Amino acid sequence: MKIRNKLYGISLFSLLLSVAACTGETEEMKTPDPISSEDVGRRDVLLTLKNQLSIVPTKSGEASTKSGEIQATKAGDEIATAAENKISALDIYVFGSKTEDGVYTYQERFCYRENSSEMPSGSDVTALDLTAKGSEGKETTALLSLKKGLFVKLYCIANQGKLIDPATGAVYTDFAPLYQSNPGQAGNTVTEGKPKEVDFKLLQSTQLDPASTTDILLTPLPMTGAYATPLDLTDFSVSARLQLGFRLTRAVARFDVVNDATQSKFTIQSVSMANGRKGVSFFPLTVTGKLPDANTGELITYPARKFDGADANTGISTGAFYTWPSPVQDGGYLILSGTYAANKTDNVPVTYKIPFKPSGSETGNYIEVSQNHRYTVEITKADEYHLDFTLDVADWTDDGSIDDYEPGGDTDKDGFTITPVTGDMTYDKSSRTVTMSIVDGTQFTIDGNSLTGYYTTMYYENGDLAHQWLEMDPKADNMTKADVVPSTFTIKKNAAYKGTKFPIATIRFTDKITAKETIVIVQPIANPVVKGVTQTEGSSFNDNEVLLNKTSTVTDPSVTVSVFASGGSELENIPDWLKVSPASSQTLSNAPYVFTADVSNASFPNPFPADGITITVKNTGDKSKTQDITIKMKSNVTVSCAAAGQAEYDTNSNAIRLYNDENAKVTLTVNSIGGTELVNKPDWLTVTDDGNKNDGKYTFYVANNGTTGVNQKVTFRNKVDNTIVSKEFTVYSNSKSAIIFSNYDDNSSYSSIDNINNSTPIITYFPCADSYCQFTVISPKGVTVGTNQSWANATITSTTTLSSGNRQSVVKITRTNNDTYYDDLRQSNMTVTFSNIYPGQAAKTIIVSQKSVVFPGSKVPANRIDGNAVYYVAPVEQGGGYMNYQDMRNKYPCPSPWKKPSSTDFKKMVKREDFNITNTAMIPWSGTLGAQIKAAYPGDRNIWCSDDIVYVFRVRTKDGWGFYSWQEGATAAVRCVKDDQ
Repeated sequence: MKIRNKLYGISLFSLLLSVAACTGETEEMKTPDPISSEDVGRRDVLLTLKNQLSIVPTKSGEASTKSGEIQATKAGDEIATAAENKISALDIYVFGSKTEDGVYTYQERFCYRENSSEMPSGSDVTALDLTAKGSEGKETTALLSLKKGLFVKLYCIANQGKLIDPATGAVYTDFAPLYQSNPGQAGNTVTEGKPKEVDFKLLQSTQLDPASTTDILLTPLPMTGAYATPLDLTDFSVSARLQLGFRLTRAVARFDVVNDATQSKFTIQSVSMANGRKGVSFFPLTVTGKLPDANTGELITYPARKFDGADANTGISTGAFYTWPSPVQDGGYLILSGTYAANKTDNVPVTYKIPFKPSGSETGNYIEVSQNHRYTVEITKADEYHLDFTLDVADWTDDGSIDDYEPGGDTDKDGFTITPVTGDMTYDKSSRTVTMSIVDGTQFTIDGNSLTGYYTTMYYENGDLAHQWLEMDPKADNMTKADVVPSTFTIKKNAAYKGTKFPIATIRFTDKITAKETIVIVQPIANPVVKGVTQTEGSSFNDNEVLLNKTSTVTDPSVTVSVFASGGSELENIPDWLKVSPASSQTLSNAPYVFTADVSNASFPNPFPADGITITVKNTGDKSKTQDITIKMKSNVTVSCAAAGQAEYDTNSNAIRLYNDENAKVTLTVNSIGGTELVNKPDWLTVTDDGNKNDGKYTFYVANNGTTGVNQKVTFRNKVDNTIVSKEFTVYSNSKSAIIFSNYDDNSSYSSIDNINNSTPIITYFPCADSYCQFTVISPKGVTVGTNQSWANATITSTTTLSSGNRQSVVKITRTNNDTYYDDLRQSNMTVTFSNIYPGQAAKTIIVSQKSVVFPGSKVPANRIDGNAVYYVAPVEQGGGYMNYQDMRNKYPCPSPWKKPSSTDFKKMVKREDFNITNTAMIPWSGTLGAQIKAAYPGDRNIWCSDDIVYVFRVRTKDGWGFYSWQEGATAAVRCVKDDQ
């Protein structure tokens, strides 16, 4: 693809200013012969629109076309067709304010409609007549009768009767005129109208709907113009007619297509545009949507327009397609669809893209599709897959194009001559731009050829008032009614200015008679000026500092800047890891540079310096003029962990579990560009790291015999940006040796523990059937359990891991499931040993002591009597009550080794082996032995002896005890006993 751009070499900024100048031709004059208004409260204003407008319906056969048709002309015909100049509707919105610099709100509206039935209604609307001046109709006039009393501004919109409210997407209808309580008199109160001027300037054109096949931009075309210099209508004594003038500017761009299908073999059937904007706002004329980069959904593909006008595919088709402006960043392109004649009989459907910027290895300027410009696409060659074309850009005014300037120092087409006087400077006539050094004494002159002189205004980009580095002689009058008629102006470096910033200056000359405007742009040969354009999420550009932010979703962060340097710019000291596109050296005065970080490159700094790295931008016009740019980086903090020894890392809770063991370590690999630092490290925690790295390693451990039973929350933060932190980690310091018993419980009132916090607790356990006791054991890694006896079991029933990492085990003590153990006498104490699973650490023990001898089936302890021998007495009566002696001998069972006691057993039990059985006297209760006997044999009882002679052991609660002979056949109780022999 070949792009032939006649604007080559003009900066985008200059081009936009040139376009803007088309709307700014203004003139304010008093006519020699005032004409009084019929209404003393109004003042007549003769408005001249300096366009060759068509204000009558187009007739068949005329050079212009019906709305929507393609106008076919030959090269060299009129620049703008009658259809493109046509006015079918015109609205002049008047805004008023009590003071010149006050808030302006809507006052009234003047309207013209080709079809009178479409005229808006309302007390604030006045019908307007348009009159073409002269036989050629190169200007159009309208007589307005404006209300007096305020300062006013005029905004004009043609062929766009409906304005869209961007807040709602609906047609704006909320116009309400301001009200003056007493115009021209003291105490005049002004009630503001609606909308305010600032809100009106936000209103938009109707928006294209890509889903509607008929939603196509056609003639008549929307145009705008304004007289934004406040017009003073406060003096009611003045009735002289005012004369104002400005030019309307088309809000769209025009595409002409040149194609000879017999040569190119490509027959165009339709034209469309991709990545286009839906509409514009008018003051200033700006595309709708986000700038410089559109948001999702803000770019559309225009509905295709049929390509079938006169000379279609046989020559030039003028006005083949109209579009709203298309900024460079949108990547818009024209779409030509049709058929390609592969041979005489085979026509292949094809679609070609006509991009507005270079692609691949092709060269040329980036092209921005601007309002009030015409673009000619000339097809030179085609095949099934490729299309060769040229793209020409020209102005769209009635009297010529901006390409008509000729190089050299002679007077330009507007009668202006720029002459260097002293110092280093260059002048580009095509863009009327002076580039000068910022050395004191540098100056040049501007000569104009107006007979009556100029109004002059000089201002700096972005309204900068703090860095006025130029002087103008005579000084700019800023559109005041100056009587002086200067024709030569001297522009020079302001010697009093000692600042370091040199903003671009614009000098505007307005001819006092014709209102024709000419602008001269002055830019410095100075240090390059760098401005941010776009960036990936989290990245930024501020004060010549590029910050690239790498995240999990943005792996290759980038920032786009524009470098303004007259004559072009080049970058130096670019590291290998920093990608720069489209090139590190560019000839454009306003050049885009995209900086992208490649963190995987081997040369990427590790660690990345906190102060960043510096690259230098040089002005290729004067390489002594430089500007440093600092490249900084930051990224999210990511952490990975590895444990060593007995240390642990829990990924679910981000817990780091350490022990007072310097071999138990957790190593964290922390990745964050620029390095990190640990936050909230406690004194008991030892941390080593391998230096400040992008991917630093931190090793955590607690020294031998260090602090235990504590925890601390820590984070890592980026050294470049302290607001970027990692997730939070909890570091625990546990004892490697501690085994702690707690939470003792049992289900028998005869079981107990002396003190569970003793170094070796003692549990007294009554091991009757189904009885148990249990407790909790907390240890660093868990325990194993062992016993030195078999009469009871010690079992771990559950083990859980606490947040600290310590293991909590529940241990249960139960009797061995074998009653023979409990038929015997009291068992020896059992030692339960808890071995620490943490290597090399001491065990801990609990002693389990049996409460009492267990009589089979009993839930209470047997009763002990310490007589001449130790006896245990069953705690319950057997056989369900009293029985006779014979039944006792024959039927009553005592499980072995329990027995039915004999009189000898009773005598040993009560320490009275010499007792005469015939003695019936009662022995009173006394001492420990008496208490034991009373407890073992409660109540008044006769207890059978197993002797062949019938005896009973007599127990009385009040009297004591004794032996008696007993009558055979009588009844007495039986109790089993076991002696400790």
